[in-house]
Amino acid sequence: MVAGKINSRNPYSQSLFDNPFVKTLSIAVLMGIFLVDMGLGLFDIFSTKSSPLPSAFVLMIFAVVFIGGMVFYEKQGLDTLSSLIGGALVGFGLSFVFVSLVGGVQFALGGGISVLGWEQVISAVAACMIASVIMLKALSYKLQNHFY
Repeated sequence: MVAGKINSRNPYSQSLFDNPFVKTLSIAVLMGIFLVDMGLGLFDIFSTKSSPLPSAFVLMIFAVVFIGGMVFYEKQGLDTLSSLIGGALVGFGLSFVFVSLVGGVQFALGGGISVLGWEQVISAVAACMIASVIMLKALSYKLQNHFY
């Protein structure tokens, strides 16, 4: 180790994210917040009956993701029709996710969490954290057995 270097690292030290507990907890917290934000966005969209983003912007998001998804599936060896359908599904799904996330952020910044109550939002985050860990463990188990 060289004295005076700010970025010198101890080769025997371990990163905080190498700890499986910290890694799983951080993924669960992020996924919980992500899912609750989407739920709040859907609540806002259905209660106001309007999109939080202009239609042209949503269409642009769909177009970019559709083209990217289509090219990705073509590179994976799918035929043209399958890659078009796959690109459309990916474009629709990610556009839906993005619009609902923006709606959730707008709802939260507009004071919507105070209306619903912090206890219910925190309970929803906790439930989504549990569900996300179960989904992650089931998915990793399924993929682990699939690739052997």
